[in-house]
Amino acid sequence: MDKKDRKILYELDKNSRASFSHLGKAVKLSQETVRYRIHQLMRKGIIAHCITVLNQNMLGHSLYEIYFKLKKVNEEKKNAVIKYLQQSKAVAWIGNFEGKFDIGVIVMVPDQLSMQKFMMDFNNAFSAIMMKKTLSLDLKAEFFQRDYLIGKSRTTATALSYEMSEKKVMLDELDKNICRLLANNARMSSVDMGKKLKRSSDAILLRMKKLKKQGIIRGYALVIDNEKADQLHYKLLLYLQDAATAQKLLGFAKSNNRVFAIMHTLAEWDYEIDLEVETVQQLKDFTMELTDRFSESIKDYEVLRIVSMPKYDFYP
Repeated sequence: MDKKDRKILYELDKNSRASFSHLGKAVKLSQETVRYRIHQLMRKGIIAHCITVLNQNMLGHSLYEIYFKLKKVNEEKKNAVIKYLQQSKAVAWIGNFEGKFDIGVIVMVPDQLSMQKFMMDFNNAFSAIMMKKTLSLDLKAEFFQRDYLIGKSRTTATALSYEMSEKKVMLDELDKNICRLLANNARMSSVDMGKKLKRSSDAILLRMKKLKKQGIIRGYALVIDNEKADQLHYKLLLYLQDAATAQKLLGFAKSNNRVFAIMHTLAEWDYEIDLEVETVQQLKDFTMELTDRFSESIKDYEVLRIVSMPKYDFYP
């Protein structure tokens, strides 16, 4: 990738639904050139998904994370588990890990009974090779722009986010279908959505405007293939012993332009910090400064490498 490609990725990460005209002005290229470059980035697999961040909690869904450690792990066993999880409609995300855990998933369910059924079915299928599993509830997630793409220092961190909410919104079938189409293809035009859903483009745009006003659509972002983009994706699991200083710690993490997601969880650990780095040394520099500055706040931490994400679908 050259500087123009990185700038295009940065602008898409800011708003993956941005028009070619807007992107062209931002990167100082013609619309046709931007269109071609985006097509190439998609063809090469560097752009994995242009996503819509939806507040699933407002739709009555709870998001659980489950991390699995397998017995005598090998690729055949791991792939069998991943294939099973890919076929589950309840699974929104799968992470192929290196570290303390082998596989991570985010399960999106409407109630505890659905979660119980998912776990029972999974245990029936894989209890013989399961060494350990850890379950957590996602309370809040924040997603930050990849400022590192253009070498930009981060002074203020603006984020797309979703969190637990008492407010619930009932969607009709048209709203649900719009969310479903946008979830993994935020760049789909209102014209194309209208053709699929047999509605006018104007009707689709009005519904999208309503979904934004209701807080269902939080924004539009980007998922990149880390390997193809020459980035290493790591997740830090933070165990805190002093919650009073959590905001200062999080403020420090948010100021690092390699941090692109922070999740507050109800789990063994308190927070998850996701960052993308070019070298392991960049990861070490971050963790050393974090643990040095906040040694009295951090009880422990774990580092996981996310090798790949075999599934990413937050509106299955």
